Amino acid sequence: MPNSTLRMLQADLNLYAPVANFEPVRVDGAVGPRTLDALKKVVAAVLAKNSLMTPAAFTTNGPEDLTTYSEQIRDWLHDVASKALAVTPLRLYKKGAGKDWNLKGEIAYGAGAVHDEFVALQRDLNKLAGPVGFKPLDADGFIGPKTASAIKATFDKVVAKNAMLGVTLFPVPDTKEETAEYAAFIRDWLDKVATRQLVAEAGA
Repeated sequence: MPNSTLRMLQADLNLYAPVANFEPVRVDGAVGPRTLDALKKVVAAVLAKNSLMTPAAFTTNGPEDLTTYSEQIRDWLHDVASKALAVTPLRLYKKGAGKDWNLKGEIAYGAGAVHDEFVALQRDLNKLAGPVGFKPLDADGFIGPKTASAIKATFDKVVAKNAMLGVTLFPVPDTKEETAEYAAFIRDWLDKVATRQLVAEAGA
């Protein structure tokens, strides 16, 4: 299991720390008793809301289950726990020393799961390079003007096809700062809106 998947699982779990009453875990991909305890507390909080929501796709018998079922756990967190506990599965990435990301010159960069998210954002955008007409990005996780420009070009292409899709949950980025802060929201939009409009429908 790629370490990045486990880091993203830990980052997902940390969204539930306030409502499930646990200290956020270190997002380092090294899953152990604390990460398992965090998951168990999220499951318990969900079951306290609705005892019929027992997760069937994974078990929580030991830390090894976190590796075995990491993708199923993330799906459950996003699809079930987020609704039961009113926690959005999307997050804003915060700028600053010791936070999610920071700047160096013309580049916004993150560490750990945030870096992985930035890499995934660029890879998602590259799937649309042909239909939109921009040069594929280096999927290196370093966010600069080219990444922001590719998102803006993708947005403009989608809206040109369907003006009703101009409303988003993120500001269409003109800067690397907006791209970094709203990366999770942008990826969700690329998956649910842009790819369907520009790739799926074109192949229908």
